[in-house]
Amino acid sequence: MQGAGYDYFPVETGRYIEYEINEVRYNVTSPVPARTTYFLREVYGQSFPGSTGIEQFPVQRYKKPRPEASWTLDSVWTAYRIPDRAVRVENNVAFVKLAFPLTDQSTWNGNMLNARVPESYQVQFDAPFPARNDFPKSLSVVQRRDSSLVSVNKRIEVYAPGVGLVYREDTSLEYCQETNCIGSGKIDTGISRITTISKYGKE
Repeated sequence: MQGAGYDYFPVETGRYIEYEINEVRYNVTSPVPARTTYFLREVYGQSFPGSTGIEQFPVQRYKKPRPEASWTLDSVWTAYRIPDRAVRVENNVAFVKLAFPLTDQSTWNGNMLNARVPESYQVQFDAPFPARNDFPKSLSVVQRRDSSLVSVNKRIEVYAPGVGLVYREDTSLEYCQETNCIGSGKIDTGISRITTISKYGKE
């Protein structure tokens, strides 16, 4: 890591990243979970001064259901970086994705800029994840990791220098709570979504 770690959250007009997203949805009424795969492309547009004068970048998000399909604009988010934090505004909700300077095990409230319940995010260096060999200097941000006999909630993002987000895992599951199956790990409802980088560059 160099300096404060700003290169883990690059913001520049024309930058793009493409992801493959694999999603599994569980429903108590269906014995077989529903599995879907789709693709996401994020493109950084021309920067603009926000309401507080901070330079912000629109993030144009395109989706498609198959590799051969055409991209369709899905939404526009916003991203910006200031000396002590990196922020993404997702569906009008601001999240502090990184807090600078980045140090191993450092923590911050990812919801400090929104009205949600505080959540402690934590940096972890050298944490293993898929495609580790492609991004050897990556770091993980553990946003949530709660588990019990009745539920599991796990949310982790992985960032690589000069690239940004390369992997995300978001899992929220409710296990069977009936007397005959509690503690068995049988999933009643929930969703697991894995986002993995497939391509990146600059237009």
